[in-house]
Amino acid sequence: MLRGDEIVPLVSDAHPPDPAAEPYGQYTVIPEIQGHHDLGVVRNVTRAALTVHRPDPTRATGTAVIVCPGGSFVVLTDTGTRIARKLAIRGITAFVLRYRLLPTPPDDAEFLRDWGAVDLGRIEAHSRVATTDAGLAVRTVRARSADWSVDPNRVGIMGFSAGAMLTVEAATGYDTTSRPDFAAALYPPVWHEYRIPPDAPPLFLAFAADDEGDGVVEGCTALQRNWLRAGRPVEAHIYERGGHGFAEQNRGLPCDGWLDRYSEWLRMHGI
Repeated sequence: MLRGDEIVPLVSDAHPPDPAAEPYGQYTVIPEIQGHHDLGVVRNVTRAALTVHRPDPTRATGTAVIVCPGGSFVVLTDTGTRIARKLAIRGITAFVLRYRLLPTPPDDAEFLRDWGAVDLGRIEAHSRVATTDAGLAVRTVRARSADWSVDPNRVGIMGFSAGAMLTVEAATGYDTTSRPDFAAALYPPVWHEYRIPPDAPPLFLAFAADDEGDGVVEGCTALQRNWLRAGRPVEAHIYERGGHGFAEQNRGLPCDGWLDRYSEWLRMHGI
């Protein structure tokens, strides 16, 4: 299980708690994938939850960031937890979102044998299921902000790949209780249509020009352009090289500094 200070179930009228279930996922190590070795993932999440990573109280800024890991809606990579810990060091209370995933075989050996063969159509269909979890996460953190000593007006969201798709959805499809105060999307595949509201939050966008992910470069370029056309604040970092998933590990390239650029952007906005 990916570790946080605590795990917080996301409960709504449509998804009441089930005390008899263990729905928040199982931990599996993938020995090797796309240059990564011993990659830890969470899978089989059937009910959304948050894991909480608190800063040292002497460094706490009162800012909260919900972190949405990637993993093609099949798994959640441990990138989210690593980024959450780095944010906590910087004084931010970070919440890693375990959004609902497509089901996979419970047996690790069976999963590791076949998991890369999930049909893209199933992934795209499930992406619409998971998007509702991001809005519920923002609403929950804001409603319980006093529990974690965070400012209810400084609740942001950040996502990577599939998690960045959820971030875009959260930053464009919200109500008064679920609107994030700021958003950061790293290399999202922009599959869904969206409308940018007149009060859309400031957006931080980062991707690599050599990303071969489905629709990433074209979608991100259009996202920046549309945010500008809507008259909303957006900062975009388009790295020449980095490929897809550059936040997962340092690559000896300028994209390694994306988190510093994000921190500078937060400071510019007084967050």
